[in-house]
Amino acid sequence: MSSFDPRQLAEIDPKKISTAEFQELLTAASQQAGEPGGTEGLEAVDPAAFARLIGRARRDQLEAVMSSPVRSVVLDQIFHRFADHYRAGEPRPPKVIHWKVSGRPDGGVDEYELVLHGDRCEANSVVQHGADTTIMLGGPEFLLLTSGNAKPTTMFMTGKLKVRGDLGLAAVLAKIFVIPTS
Repeated sequence: MSSFDPRQLAEIDPKKISTAEFQELLTAASQQAGEPGGTEGLEAVDPAAFARLIGRARRDQLEAVMSSPVRSVVLDQIFHRFADHYRAGEPRPPKVIHWKVSGRPDGGVDEYELVLHGDRCEANSVVQHGADTTIMLGGPEFLLLTSGNAKPTTMFMTGKLKVRGDLGLAAVLAKIFVIPTS
């Protein structure tokens, strides 16, 4: 699959392929980065196209990706893009949001941190600050939430998303970030 261009993901209907093929596509897209003459990997995929792909995927496909080695590449890419989708405002004291995404292949939890400064957003793959808010959810739920394919209120009410700390900060995240939609 070395000739695979990650931008082709936008044209794929996940419902027409198997779970293994879906996982293989995202793995191939993530491996393009760093290859001689390769594209930027998942960075080359338009956020709206990625949102569409996730929204059309079956639950078993999302679970397979989030329990595979490509999970870390997908999570890193999504968190890297948080800064691009941040609605910057006036400089103000930072607010820190910790994300705990469960369902790692080894049974563990991936932890990330967003530091919102008002005028900018930093995404860290290593937790460095105390959290104002901690958001906990499973891998497939994280993909659906961050791609605009799930409603956070519904996820919270059904127990698929849990929040500790400042509930008000968690409640306004959709207003702080421009969430790509399909």
